[in-house]
Amino acid sequence: MKKTIAVLIALMLAVSCLSLTAFAQEENEMVPVVVKVPDGWDSPNLWAWADDGTNAFAAWPGEAMEPLAEGWYYIWVPDFVQNVIVNANQDTEAAVQTEGIVVEAGKEVWISVGEDATATVSYEAQLRGEIPAYVEKFVVHVYVPLSWKTVDLWAWSAPDGTNAFEAWPGVAMTEGEDGWFTAKAPTWVNSLIVSGNDAAVQTEDISIEGKELWLTVYEDLTYDLAYEDPNKTAEDITVHAKLPDDWSAPCCWAWSAPDGTNAFTAWPGEALTQDGDWYTIQVPGWINSVIINANEGTIQTSDLSVEVGKDVWIVVTDPENAVVSYEEPAGEEAPPATEATEATTEAPETQPPTEEPAQEKNNAVIVVAVVAAVVVLGVVVALVVKKKK
Repeated sequence: MKKTIAVLIALMLAVSCLSLTAFAQEENEMVPVVVKVPDGWDSPNLWAWADDGTNAFAAWPGEAMEPLAEGWYYIWVPDFVQNVIVNANQDTEAAVQTEGIVVEAGKEVWISVGEDATATVSYEAQLRGEIPAYVEKFVVHVYVPLSWKTVDLWAWSAPDGTNAFEAWPGVAMTEGEDGWFTAKAPTWVNSLIVSGNDAAVQTEDISIEGKELWLTVYEDLTYDLAYEDPNKTAEDITVHAKLPDDWSAPCCWAWSAPDGTNAFTAWPGEALTQDGDWYTIQVPGWINSVIINANEGTIQTSDLSVEVGKDVWIVVTDPENAVVSYEEPAGEEAPPATEATEATTEAPETQPPTEEPAQEKNNAVIVVAVVAAVVVLGVVVALVVKKKK
């Protein structure tokens, strides 16, 4: 009996280790990417993703890189990253970028970008000194009165008074095409002040949570604080698609243009569900662009513009022909079957074809581990009770 119980306890410990390992896999280590860009590549960003299509950042052009020294910039990315694109000048007509650059996952990498946008990759440091340590940050979005010509962010941790930035008024915020100003702050801050016109005007001390937020400041310096994008709180809409017979396992890819915010984590998006002659899926109401694809993402429509907040019906004849409407077409017959072909339009440049996101697989492992632990615990309890009798 003792030997049996010992074996069962060992099994429980093994299951626990498996469960802990599965949970640990959910959290990614961060590794640095250091890049040297040519003269004229201002405000460089990095777009990064894994071979399975999982993106490191929410939207193109990715995250801004921070200056290091001598024309070098750095950024920290999750250790699953296997591909990067360096881009710059995104707010001008002179936008530039590299092709996709393959890198080894989990390794510190140094990239030199030439004048012709070609890249050289090295895994040995190209500068003396240390790369600043990784600090987890969140984005602060601020909308201010039109009379504010400059906007700065000051942030700190109360009550200990630790400041996020070196000196008042803090870090200059960058204006986007939508009129919102953005900057980043460490997740450990819990207080901020937004000031304008070289700190001539400012808000009161504002208590916050250390996560992405949207702050609307009015002329009288009152404000509204939200932790969800006010521009993207529309109710979900339904996308209906009628497809050729040889389009199997269709998926929908959806995003908001021009800011590039994706509705789904990785290409080819999420699967549609068949409902009679139509396939359907619910997507966020703020999207304005979709691609319907099938056959594991190897065949797809072109980019289709749709109206925000409206249910949409899409009749696809072939990859190059699709009709969009906002009412179900009357008496519409199914598109004719076509011969299976390779994709006539490439998948979005920064969204390689993918399998099921890795995190979903990790969740499956966790569920199995927990169920196994419960079963084993039940057996042990049964044995102990039997022994007492």
